Amino acid sequence: MNSSYIEQCKYILTFGYGNRKNYDELLHYLQNFEVKCVVDVRISPRAWSRKWYADKIKEFCSSNNIEYISKPPLGNTSGKENWIPPDRDNAEVALREVAEIAQTGTLLLLCAEMDHHRCHRTDVANCLSKLVNTSVIHLE
Repeated sequence: MNSSYIEQCKYILTFGYGNRKNYDELLHYLQNFEVKCVVDVRISPRAWSRKWYADKIKEFCSSNNIEYISKPPLGNTSGKENWIPPDRDNAEVALREVAEIAQTGTLLLLCAEMDHHRCHRTDVANCLSKLVNTSVIHLE
């Protein structure tokens, strides 16, 4: 990891959209933390509401000059908060890719579960934090 990374990436943020009906809170966080990239860590980037499908989130992010990427290898197969990726080798590759993306600045890990204590994104963020030596902030 090059040293400019630590200077660029201020935070690793996590956010669960839960039952939110719009992007208002997400947009607030994206703007206030100057997020450069949203990384979707759902194994299947779909939801109860079409608004939270990958293509719609990507459109929203793009309209706000924020990159969006979906990383299903960082999804969870446990059905609980403990992270069991679909394939550990692919998850390791994806973590390294996200660490490289973080060189552009603050990133936000997105998942469905609103409570980060009940979501695998906490484990993903902690693994990423160790790779890049950056603080994690869980947004509710």
